[in-house]
Amino acid sequence: MSGARPEFVLLATELRALRERAALSITELAGKSAYSRSSWHRYLGGTVLPPWLAVRALCQLADEPTPRIRALWELAEAAASGRGAVREAPVTAAPAEPTGLADTAVAPVRQPAGVAGPTPRRHERARWSARALVFTCVLALCVALALTAVWQRVRTPEAAAPGAATPSASGFHVGCVAAACTGHDPGVTRCGVEPQTLLHRLTPSGAGLEVRYNPLCRAVWARVWNTRLGDTLTLSEPGQPTQSIAVHDTHQVNAFVYTPLLGLRPGRTPLTACLAETSHTPATCYRLTAH
Repeated sequence: MSGARPEFVLLATELRALRERAALSITELAGKSAYSRSSWHRYLGGTVLPPWLAVRALCQLADEPTPRIRALWELAEAAASGRGAVREAPVTAAPAEPTGLADTAVAPVRQPAGVAGPTPRRHERARWSARALVFTCVLALCVALALTAVWQRVRTPEAAAPGAATPSASGFHVGCVAAACTGHDPGVTRCGVEPQTLLHRLTPSGAGLEVRYNPLCRAVWARVWNTRLGDTLTLSEPGQPTQSIAVHDTHQVNAFVYTPLLGLRPGRTPLTACLAETSHTPATCYRLTAH
């Protein structure tokens, strides 16, 4: 990582920690994202700034909320684009201070041969110190804001609503339970935190498909990646409204696309997850039972 930008190194350190938390090898990470093994080697090595979609994909695989990592990525992106550069302040000579000695002749001091005055290297060190100071201050502010948000979330009691979950032993709240979750976003309800994977498949077209479950919410959802425009993902349960999402934007192709939540009823629940692709071939469906 010699010669890498410090902003890249800091971001890469966090990304490596996320990969280890997700227990993924480089090959597995490449298989679960839209980026190759060689690209991930560069991203995790801190030599190349990864695209935000790659960073977000790793956050989702590690179940890491994105705001803190987004702040680090923006710092690295600003440094790469030059928007984070700090101009060196002009240096002015300080006024001579009175010494109390009047009319004292001072012989000029000759500079020894071969000794140069201030060099560009010294100016570069000064500029680097200024950059490091600004970067440290911005990073400290981001961390402080993130910690404050988490602390307020833990300390602030949430309003009780029909279907609202009771807190777990750790004090963590989710936004809904079972049928009250149906149709809602997993991220907004916090059901997407530390979920279980009930199904993991690679479809014939090369898209990845998973069905996820959160026991605190007692709700499931499906997600896909490596999709194409026009693909449609559905998750259904007999007697319940089908939850679906369509890939209609190029930004969704290289990211996770997921359905709204489907609340589970008591007992064993049969589920069907289908990916209908843009071609006229039949949809690829997978059946499983949740309980």
